[in-house]
Amino acid sequence: MKTTFGSTPGATRLDALARAISDEVAGFVRDDREIAKLQARQARRLARAVGLAESRAELLQGGLTPKAREWARRSLRAEIACASRRSEGAVSRLIADAETLVEDLPSTLTALEAGEVSYAHARSVVVHAGSLPVETRGAFEHAVLPQAREKNPARFDDAARRLREVHHPESITRRAVLAREERAVWVDAERDGMATLHHHLSAVDALAIHDVIDQAARAARSDTESRTQAQLRSDILADRILGRADGVAGFVPSVIVTVPAVVLAGCESAPTTPATSTPGDPHAELHGYGPIDPGTARRIAAAAPTFLRVLTHPVTGDVIETAGRYRIPTALREVLVVADEHCRFPGCGRRAARCELDHTVDWAHGGRSTASNLAHLCTSHHHLKHEGGWQVARPPDTGPASRTLEWRSPLGATYRTTPPTQGGVRELQSAHHHPPPRVRSTDPPPF
Repeated sequence: MKTTFGSTPGATRLDALARAISDEVAGFVRDDREIAKLQARQARRLARAVGLAESRAELLQGGLTPKAREWARRSLRAEIACASRRSEGAVSRLIADAETLVEDLPSTLTALEAGEVSYAHARSVVVHAGSLPVETRGAFEHAVLPQAREKNPARFDDAARRLREVHHPESITRRAVLAREERAVWVDAERDGMATLHHHLSAVDALAIHDVIDQAARAARSDTESRTQAQLRSDILADRILGRADGVAGFVPSVIVTVPAVVLAGCESAPTTPATSTPGDPHAELHGYGPIDPGTARRIAAAAPTFLRVLTHPVTGDVIETAGRYRIPTALREVLVVADEHCRFPGCGRRAARCELDHTVDWAHGGRSTASNLAHLCTSHHHLKHEGGWQVARPPDTGPASRTLEWRSPLGATYRTTPPTQGGVRELQSAHHHPPPRVRSTDPPPF
């Protein structure tokens, strides 16, 4: 029997659904174009904001010296990061992209404003053009932009990378030397006690390392080995870096873990407290990461050579007040590393152990070296407070043990920052072969 499509009620319904889906897809594409236009507008705003900030600094300083220009840009970056709840690193990239688009890549910015390319395409042009001498960027943009209108961002980025090689006047040998200066290692926290370790290094070394651990993983496979190839590669790499043999480390890195007594005792549920009406899932806190499972915490504690008892408020979790002199006792420093966890400037994620202790009320102005007047600031934000026009104070509407800070920007905006709460009497355990890293203590008053 011959069937004619569209001649039945079911087919009519299918046609209606197809048209409705097409409408949504078309609407999605229109939204994409509008988003691109807004992002182009944001780029122009950022570029103008930089110019205005430098003009303001010139008026305030009676001239735009290199130092005044630097502080104007750093303060603007912090202002935008706080106002938009972005990291300062992300804002720095947005500002750099905006200035490059406005000053060096006007055709790309015009295409973005017209919704012809996405911001992902535009950023690929910026990234690859930004590594070219200024005088060659126009030719590169002219050659690569037509492909941005045709390819998806991933395919376009590959094409742009190849075209960059053609337009770069310097030899790849020279560029490889400069690229090696960007090698780095960093960590991204993941869920459920996991993290991703990134290692940016030369392609030759990366492939060689992967080949070594892959061969070792293949050699370790057996009928009794339950781990996958990927799991074996991960374990072998960690074991070799940490010098572990048969599960025992050749050296123990510095690790700080805040462990509730109930976890050390082996309890599987936390007792009720004034702050909680029902038992909870007990966990420890790994400094620089967050919650970890009790079993991992107990294994770390079993290998710890030293313990530091930290007394905190049983309800608020704040560190109980400790008096001090200007030179801060080692024990108090370690307590505050745990209490603050990271730099106390809004949005900054630098770990407290890598920051400096700052007197919120300057020592020269009567501030004391006590827990309630000390907070960790990274070097950049420490100087932003003392040289960049940002002000910080303990809010009067918070309790005496609170570690909340209120920041006021040079433009008058205010932002509050509060460290993670940690309640009860905890055992701060530092497992290390050498003393854990100390924050610097050489800053003279009024810091």
